[in-house]
Amino acid sequence: MTSLTHKKITATSVDEADNLLDAVVDELQQLAGQDGIHGILVTKTGPGQFTVELSEEVPFGVTEEAIA
Repeated sequence: MTSLTHKKITATSVDEADNLLDAVVDELQQLAGQDGIHGILVTKTGPGQFTVELSEEVPFGVTEEAIA
């Protein structure tokens, strides 16, 4: 998966995490809208750490959250 469709986020506060996640999800929603196939998967990988990616396992138009 390319860096355009897979982003890692590290935040030191809840507010920072919210802001970064909102920005990345908005960016990936634009990309998802171009192909009409992928949804967005947000995975918490650790304290203040997340990955956000386009996923064929998530239906188009849906954003799902997971914990690794």
